[in-house]
Amino acid sequence: MRKTLLFLSLLFSTLLSAQEFVTRYETSKGTQTPTYHEIVEWWQKLDAASNKVKMLRKGSTDSGYPLHLVFVSNAGDYDVATIRKKNKRILFINNGIHPGEPDGIDASMLLARDIVTNQYRIPDNVVLAFIPVYNIDGCLNRSPNYRVDQNGPEEFGFRGNGQNFDLNRDFIKMDSRNAQSFIEIFHELDPDVFVDNHVSNGADYQHIMTLLTTQHNKLGGVLGEFLNKTFEPGLYAGMKEKGYDLIPYVNSFGDTPEKGWPEFWDSPRYGSGFGALWNTFSFVPETHMLKEYQLRVKATYALMQTFIEFTGKNADNIRDLRAAAKKIDRHTNRIPYNMEK
Repeated sequence: MRKTLLFLSLLFSTLLSAQEFVTRYETSKGTQTPTYHEIVEWWQKLDAASNKVKMLRKGSTDSGYPLHLVFVSNAGDYDVATIRKKNKRILFINNGIHPGEPDGIDASMLLARDIVTNQYRIPDNVVLAFIPVYNIDGCLNRSPNYRVDQNGPEEFGFRGNGQNFDLNRDFIKMDSRNAQSFIEIFHELDPDVFVDNHVSNGADYQHIMTLLTTQHNKLGGVLGEFLNKTFEPGLYAGMKEKGYDLIPYVNSFGDTPEKGWPEFWDSPRYGSGFGALWNTFSFVPETHMLKEYQLRVKATYALMQTFIEFTGKNADNIRDLRAAAKKIDRHTNRIPYNMEK
């Protein structure tokens, strides 16, 4: 009887905590996404309430507001040197590079809240690092009309930043303060896995979630082989178990399946292409803009879970493969800089 009362007490406490950190997405029944200031205040509140969360200011942006980085882990790790000493893998998740595509913003809030309230447990060997919203300028510039064919939410941010830069083309040239701050974060984290959440731009198909994986032959060697034969198939299998038929990112312009579809070329100006330069397994999820917003957020949540679970199960292998690739880079005398089609 005493054990039953203790269990019910803990369960009731968890439910109360979950209600305390309800999001605008939930109160609107999946039709709205929070404003920039609501996003920051929500994460600050979660940080204050849980030792699993640490929110830090990291550099400036073109908006004048600081870029935030949030660590989430079972042990409350946020010092990168300590994380590495503890032999933990870092999964770096970027949200809101295009604020009109806010699926990752909401899904990350739901995921972090569920971790804090023990509704979802991440492996002890994985530390999550979130940028709650990257393009702050675009997030502040809201309208229901910027992506007129997109099926929700009711209002969202603008694609460009304060200088009207597309930040998803700025990783290698770094013309924005956002990118300069991001690069500092990236090199500090040296993430094992990088995920940049997006929404598609109009192609129509039956699937809710598509995935752009950086080309395995760009990573090359043992990293590329692992990405191609183990990591990517593992993600597809993990999503299948969750009820999602994951497919590659749709990037077809007049071609037919019979003639073959070219793979999207993620040069280093894109987040995934930039991450691949540093031996990081890099991905760009793209939900289907014509699907209901609730379905897209749920699919993004499920995919982030799949990344967490795969990274946890393969933590030592990921560590060893990246270490081997870095060793090769340090001792190589010839670096290829171009490719032939």
